[in-house]
Amino acid sequence: MIDEHNVGRRQFLVGLGAAGTTLAGCQTTQQTPHGWIDVDTPTRMGLTDAVMSVDGPFAVGESGLVLTRNGDAWEAVVSDGPTGGENPLAAVDATDDGRYLWLCGSSGVVGRYDVRGGSVTDLSAPRQKTSSWTDVAVSGRANGETVYLINSSGELLTGHWSNGRVRWRETVTKPTGGESASAVDVADGTVYVVDTGGTVVRNSGSRWTPIGIRGAEGGLTDIAAIDGNHADATADDGSIFVYNGYNWLQLHASEKTLHAVDRMGGRGLAVGNSGDIFALEENNWTKEPTDTPKTLQGCALGRDTYSDVAVGSDGTILERFG
Repeated sequence: MIDEHNVGRRQFLVGLGAAGTTLAGCQTTQQTPHGWIDVDTPTRMGLTDAVMSVDGPFAVGESGLVLTRNGDAWEAVVSDGPTGGENPLAAVDATDDGRYLWLCGSSGVVGRYDVRGGSVTDLSAPRQKTSSWTDVAVSGRANGETVYLINSSGELLTGHWSNGRVRWRETVTKPTGGESASAVDVADGTVYVVDTGGTVVRNSGSRWTPIGIRGAEGGLTDIAAIDGNHADATADDGSIFVYNGYNWLQLHASEKTLHAVDRMGGRGLAVGNSGDIFALEENNWTKEPTDTPKTLQGCALGRDTYSDVAVGSDGTILERFG
């Protein structure tokens, strides 16, 4: 049964125009600081993932917490997850139009959040699966989206939302052969799954195909799909792997674990331990200075008037406006 937990309607900042337009998190473009800024947050709970919606950034984390930036401040819009049981959330992704978010986490928790309506629909334990989901990916516009869930047992469950309900596939698959799956992403109809053993598999139809990573020494932590032949992945040995459709290029970016990566066009972000942030500009990944020693678990590239965001332990949120 579908259960809707109403968390109230939010008012959102909408930026218009060019110079002088108000940005999320600052007053005017003329007064916007450059670089990464550690901003005030309403929580000290760990934040595990971030995503950009049609109305700005969201973050999820411990105890089922969901945060968003409302005007000049971050605030909680869900405090206890889709079930009201305070199960930790591990991941979040958005429909292609940014209107709905899909959340997942421990004990089989799954939810669908209406960005503008302010309600979350509890869809937990799909196909009676109550193990912890480690990641979620969404493809398609709202009310016709397909969702992909993976867990630590290497299982992938696919569902399709239409006519106010989700239809889950009858069976789950194990794309990585049972190895613990750490991340999933989808672009242009191609689904990528990575595991903690350093393997990436890809499916653009009905068959899963291993595509590497040969020689990977670290376990893979995240993947950002760009299209059917291009993707970037992060690893726990600090590497960023770049796939060009034929092979993987390994960049030894950090000596510390990298936990998350996001890509959009020619831009990219990767984040990890000790406040490490790497940015992709003009085909080069470079380290960016931050003032935090905190572990960063998730990141999201900004859109239009919204800043780039990185989130992590102790409620840490960093924003980059320039």
